[in-house]
Amino acid sequence: MLLWGVATACGAAATSYSTLLASRVFLGIFESTIGPSLLLISSRWYTKSEQAPRFSFWYLGLGIGQIFGGLVSWGFQHVTPGHALAGWRIMFVVLGCLTVLIGACTMLFLPDTPMQASWLSNDEKVSLLKHISVNMTGVDNRKFRPKQILEALCDPQIYLLVLSVILVSNWTRQDREVESKGLCWMFANRQL
Repeated sequence: MLLWGVATACGAAATSYSTLLASRVFLGIFESTIGPSLLLISSRWYTKSEQAPRFSFWYLGLGIGQIFGGLVSWGFQHVTPGHALAGWRIMFVVLGCLTVLIGACTMLFLPDTPMQASWLSNDEKVSLLKHISVNMTGVDNRKFRPKQILEALCDPQIYLLVLSVILVSNWTRQDREVESKGLCWMFANRQL
């Protein structure tokens, strides 16, 4: 999250298309780690049946972020001329710094494993480990096994996940194209 925030704040320094593109590429690289990290964190604290509602909660944040992000952007776009930085640059710096702050707090307060949670007693840690043992995933394993990559490539769920991401991404891209052409009625009719 720290690097994601730094990349966001650095977007304010863009002076041309190429520098903005470079900033956005790094932003995308660092942002792409957030989703898998949230899934990994959830899998260490909850059973598989408890994870689905938590994943839904994480993804709910995307929609809420879109709603409030538009309002935040609108507010920053109304910064009066004459400031040292344009409104969009101020927005990138503020949101980038906020992300760095949240990332630092996450690093300080979120333990790597439940066994390192200082706020849990030893009995609570043992109880949690027994609770999540039904996942049969273990708590911490840093050993790389090439066999696991082959297993993942043979798992049809991976391909279904990739297909769903491509379809959803394509659908939202088409919706933006329709909206940008002023044909919002097509989008509304497609939803019916």
